[in-house]
Amino acid sequence: MNASGNTTVEQGLVYLAQTRGPTEKKIISQWLRQQENGKHAEIIYIDYPRMDASRTNAALRQRLARGDNPRLCPVRVAWLPKSRNGKPQVYLRDLIIIGDPRAPREYAKYLLAGKQAERTRILEGEPATVAELRDIWTAQTSATVEREFARFVVRRATLSLERSASQVLGPQYKMPRLVLEEIRSSARFKEGLRRLAEEKNLPLDQAEMLAEKALKELASGFTPLGLDINLILGRILYRRGYVEQLDIDPQQVEKVRAALRGKPGIILPSHRSNMDVGVMSVALHESGLPRTSTLGGINMSFWPMGYIMRRSGVIFIRRDIREDPTYRWVLKEYLGYMVEKRFSLQWYIEGTRSRTGKSLPPKLGLLKYVVDAYREGRCDDIALIPASTTYDQLNEVKGYAGEAMGAAKKKEDLKWMISYFKSAHGRFGRIYVRFGEPLSLSSYLGSHEEARQLSDSEYHLALQKLAFEISLRINQATPITAISLITMTALSAFRQALSFDQLRMALREFVEHTELHGAPMTASARNLLHDEGIQEELDALISQGLIHAETDGPEAVYTINRDAHVAASYYRNWVIHHYLDTAIAELALTAAANCDAGTDALETFWNTAYQLRDLLKFDFFFLEKNQFRQALNDRLNRINPNWQHTVSSGRDATLALLDGMQPITADSVLRCFLESYWVTAVCMKLRSGGVITGDKDFFKFCAGAARQYLLQKRIIHLEAASLHLFKTGLQIAQNRGVTNAEGHYQPAAGQAHIEELEALLQLSDQRFDSARRTFNLRYFNRGQHND
Repeated sequence: MNASGNTTVEQGLVYLAQTRGPTEKKIISQWLRQQENGKHAEIIYIDYPRMDASRTNAALRQRLARGDNPRLCPVRVAWLPKSRNGKPQVYLRDLIIIGDPRAPREYAKYLLAGKQAERTRILEGEPATVAELRDIWTAQTSATVEREFARFVVRRATLSLERSASQVLGPQYKMPRLVLEEIRSSARFKEGLRRLAEEKNLPLDQAEMLAEKALKELASGFTPLGLDINLILGRILYRRGYVEQLDIDPQQVEKVRAALRGKPGIILPSHRSNMDVGVMSVALHESGLPRTSTLGGINMSFWPMGYIMRRSGVIFIRRDIREDPTYRWVLKEYLGYMVEKRFSLQWYIEGTRSRTGKSLPPKLGLLKYVVDAYREGRCDDIALIPASTTYDQLNEVKGYAGEAMGAAKKKEDLKWMISYFKSAHGRFGRIYVRFGEPLSLSSYLGSHEEARQLSDSEYHLALQKLAFEISLRINQATPITAISLITMTALSAFRQALSFDQLRMALREFVEHTELHGAPMTASARNLLHDEGIQEELDALISQGLIHAETDGPEAVYTINRDAHVAASYYRNWVIHHYLDTAIAELALTAAANCDAGTDALETFWNTAYQLRDLLKFDFFFLEKNQFRQALNDRLNRINPNWQHTVSSGRDATLALLDGMQPITADSVLRCFLESYWVTAVCMKLRSGGVITGDKDFFKFCAGAARQYLLQKRIIHLEAASLHLFKTGLQIAQNRGVTNAEGHYQPAAGQAHIEELEALLQLSDQRFDSARRTFNLRYFNRGQHND
């Protein structure tokens, strides 16, 4: 039971046998007769029910009250699932025939013990003396009631046996047990709740009632059976539309395994689909990594999903807890307990699914709670593991596109779940699970003492930087897929359809550019160097309604369907960050080529690059200014090691450098964002007579204006008419002082913001016109002979 340090003389040995039914009692009794130290030892049998693993009995209470100091050794029977393909696996038919293979029905236990004895194991927990346990109990709880001491002993025995069980079953089955009982009974929790009641002027009994409600709401009924059912359902769901085997990088898995050794881990994946939870569960299990408790929105707790997910380790949390200090405090204590006991957690740092495809700004709340636990010394270190779940195709994209254009989000309920399950059927390709470079919290923040010495402002800044670093590593781990490259190519195809030969050559440039800069790619993306790979992906996009093929003319030509630009941009946005620096470099070089005589062209380049970095910071994650400068310099050095000298040589040399930069990314990567920001800025000016709050009415006005400007060709990209981008555009404008604290429009700042955006759009026009001429020369005039 992991207790030591007491010098009281031991007096005998007592086995605490947790059993379910007569078969397990018989197995343990036979085992004890075979043990040298068990032949004359005392044994106390304790029922081990499913729902109250800390249950005690009169025999144990009487033994503890005797006043001597025996050594208590917990034991239990473990049942293993049937071995298939060399490892224990649970199938649906097992559940029907024998029930939970790890806690079979009584008749099944009798048969298995007689005919398949290899499926039983005797678990032995760490022993401890009564005196040692009493000292720990007194220190942790400040309690004196003997009945509570007996419950404490059983809890310690249960936890010790759970550690033994995880060694037998594997790290995937290491799971938190007795969380509520341990938290409730701790002196820390009771004292903290008392202080909270005083601070918030709450009666203590009311605070206790609210805390108990919050604890029960947070509790997950984590069981091996629940995990097995979750894995079965997760596989059934994603295999309806995707290749059976997940695409996982084994080298990354080994890095994660090493990072998690001896410490709790926080898995922080990207969030693109409702399938992410099931997919990541399967990925962790099949990789032999520890199972996590996953924090999810309480909107997904409807029956039967809530029932199933709670038993597989999902912790449902409320969406808005700002007005509930008791709930916030209980949630913080719950997470602190989990990392203190070295259980791994998982949540989506973005807070919700991305409706645009690109990563959303990170949420700091949950991250702060676990970092607080580290600062308080509740654990020696925490491993933060960025992760990415990427899909070749995603059936939810059409729904996201609808929301971006103003459609209401569908409420999650049983009807929604059935509809979602039906829609998951199809041929959507592969699912890719990637892990970013792990991050050690102690290495990032320093020791507990150093972290505690940070001022409030320093701590908040450190948290922001930490969250940013995690998001950056998620992006870096996200692989480039074939469909994301095709949609990026089609969206940057100079607003014209491409023949197969033209598309093939443009895609080759993207693949070569990606390899040059070392971005991760899937096998399907590399397969775009071959005609059959391109045709396979084109067929998939055509069937999904994203690509239109015009086949009645001399040769087939391909373009994005007019009503599919927003959906296509979703796939592009999955990987847009890999091409962001190149797109910024293109516009900055265009500005350098345009600068007046006597102006330092290189300085103009860097000023424009920094300007774009500052403008786009609400939509993308950028490195620190010096790191950003170095990364941009390194990227251009790979294209032309003498690029700085070339820019300083004058306009013609700079334009020649630009013409040689392939593929062309500025129009596809940046223009839609600049156009959307411009629409928002203009609409703010048009609404300057009132308070601008960013309500639904304002964004509806922006959407209407964007549709008009598209018809008038004042903006070009259909995906610029996105509510999600308008919201970012408003943030940027507010950050630049276009409105004051009360929401009133500031004309001078507003006009300066509009003019800045229009100047950047003019640079984009110039780059586009020049690149289009180059494109026509290379492709239309020379056609397939340019291959």
